[in-house]
Amino acid sequence: MKKFLIVLFLGFCFFYSNAQIVERDLGGNMFKNDSTTFKNEVKIKLDGKTKYTDYKVFTISNDTTYIDTTLSLKKDVKFNYLRKDDFELLPFHNMGQTYSKLGYSFENTAIFPLIGMNAKQYNYDKVEEIRYYYVPTPTSEVMYKTGFEQGQVLEALVTMNTSRKFNISLKYKGLRSLGKYRYSLASTGNFISTFNYHNTNRTYELKGHFASFDFFNNENGGLTEDAISYFETNDPNYTDRGRLDVNLANAENMFEGKRYFTEQTLSIYSKQNAQERKNKQKLEALKIKATKLDTFAIKNQLDSIAIDSINTKKILKKNPIAKNIRRGIETIETPTITKSETIVPKIDSTLAITEVSKTILDLKLGHRFMYETKHYRFKQSSDSEIFGDVFNTPIDDHTSYQHMNNELFLQLNSPITGILRAKTGFLNYNYHYNSILYYNDQTISDKLKGNAFTVGADWIVKYGKVHLNANAQTIITGDITGHSLKAAASFELDSIFSFKGFAEINSKSPDFNKLLYQSAYINYNWQNNFKNEELKSIGAQMIVNKWGNIKATYSIVDNYTYFNEDSKPTQANETLKYFKVKAQQYFTFRKFTIDNTVMYQKVENGDSFFRVPELVTRNTLYYSNYLFKNKPLFLQTGVTFKYFTSFKANAYNPLLSEFALQNDTEIGNFPVLDFFANAQIRRTRLYLKVENFSASFTGRNYYSAPNYPYRDLTVRFGLVWNFFI
Repeated sequence: MKKFLIVLFLGFCFFYSNAQIVERDLGGNMFKNDSTTFKNEVKIKLDGKTKYTDYKVFTISNDTTYIDTTLSLKKDVKFNYLRKDDFELLPFHNMGQTYSKLGYSFENTAIFPLIGMNAKQYNYDKVEEIRYYYVPTPTSEVMYKTGFEQGQVLEALVTMNTSRKFNISLKYKGLRSLGKYRYSLASTGNFISTFNYHNTNRTYELKGHFASFDFFNNENGGLTEDAISYFETNDPNYTDRGRLDVNLANAENMFEGKRYFTEQTLSIYSKQNAQERKNKQKLEALKIKATKLDTFAIKNQLDSIAIDSINTKKILKKNPIAKNIRRGIETIETPTITKSETIVPKIDSTLAITEVSKTILDLKLGHRFMYETKHYRFKQSSDSEIFGDVFNTPIDDHTSYQHMNNELFLQLNSPITGILRAKTGFLNYNYHYNSILYYNDQTISDKLKGNAFTVGADWIVKYGKVHLNANAQTIITGDITGHSLKAAASFELDSIFSFKGFAEINSKSPDFNKLLYQSAYINYNWQNNFKNEELKSIGAQMIVNKWGNIKATYSIVDNYTYFNEDSKPTQANETLKYFKVKAQQYFTFRKFTIDNTVMYQKVENGDSFFRVPELVTRNTLYYSNYLFKNKPLFLQTGVTFKYFTSFKANAYNPLLSEFALQNDTEIGNFPVLDFFANAQIRRTRLYLKVENFSASFTGRNYYSAPNYPYRDLTVRFGLVWNFFI
């Protein structure tokens, strides 16, 4: 794959080096054939350079951002294996392993059950997280970071527009890290390819992607009781963590899959396109008249070319007839001509879906398709008493899941109703094993297979400074049931202050691995008929730019499903009530900044099966400044303090790749101090971090989960490098 990306990158360089931009001739020889051009090619002279706002990134929801090459603290907290802010996650010691949760979110819950194996899916990119691109020149990004014991992660992205209408991108992320403890190897690979296309007048648009992933881990089951004692007492004989005994020495699991996705829309009626067609007909008529003149010719391309005003004035002086034609052209209602230095399509394909022009009235027919396969495997060469008795050895558990989702929608865009979408969908799923299991008068099925038909609607509109957003969906018939209703309203006073309130009601089936599971271990076989999980959530968020933000949510969950102390799925008899408030703010004095993120949580009801730390905090004090003459280097350096109160964290079960309830061990109440020094040189960001340098004087009581120690003092570095050809 690395060789493939290198060849592809060099190919893009060759393509660019052979491209040429030809000056547009407004004189009498404008229709003369040019051997270096193709038929209907538009000759453009770019005036100036491209801007950073020309390099656009957007998701399936068309929420546009730009390729950002600046250095900031937000970039530092996202410079990790996930490329996300992991404030509410506690990583295991090795990069590529799982995470313990320090906080939960019940927002934007889907109505369809998932395969489960949730400890394996942190690095899995959902449909809503896939990024599409629009770039005027071939663009690439490389991220590299060191791991633990011969470990590193590398992510490479290449994207280009073959024309203004079509973009493709390729991204691959590979990781391999041995880890400090025995049998903790992590090896993962993510490949994503995207494309997006639209025709000239944007009556047809298409987005799609292909995603492939595989997450492999050796599983050691954590430290033994004796090894935990050696670790906590800081026994000098075991400073090399590879000498500590672990519970499993021959276990491994793998989670892999593929996804194919497309979304396309066809404009049935567009008021704007109709007006453009009329304008085009008038322009063509004027062009025909103009070409009859011996000394004057006009070939107007108002949607993509800014006509040189100097050459135009010369033409008008020579020919008075051309002046009248010019006036006729100017009287036609047309879009504003863009500057040639930032040539963009007439309608921005990456325009946020919440913004609807007052002049647009169109009706679109759309189709969304997704087909996905997932496989989970757990293997052992011999059995372990940790999981109990077995049917046979070696252990080779295999869970398969395929699902296909077809959705058809009709979308109306208007200045009054905003964006109104009616949709209907068909889901086909197949969660299965190799055979039916008969044991002790029990019959455990080999599959959960069925269909579901859904109907729903989306509504997004903006009235002045108020944004409204609503979504409803329900399964009207099928082998599963579920429904959801989501609503949000936001108010933007100005560019500094905004407020948002939201609410959600959801009903969905528990994950499939809680309903049906088969294993070579006798205790890990079940088939359950659980009720739907019923969720109600309400929240509010206030954002004050240049200061911070605060967000509070309150969730009520009935029939909450979890894994109990025996690692068996259980449905709670009492209602879970969970409150969470999270605040972030920063203060800057001269070249020093202190950035604080604090989260408070309270489980009002259900703390016997749902545990979270009451307080989680991350505080960073850092210094920022340009160094050397002409400011070639921008530096940010400082210290980050992280802490969470003690709680009975769930125990990690490597056979299920899930976390299960436990009542014996508390983790937390230990501070972690990280030192960092980051620098930016042109479009390259360099990162250096000393993790947990406080380990030697705070005590060896830091754990990511029961029996799984957190990282010792570690020095790591990496970089992010953007190339714009």
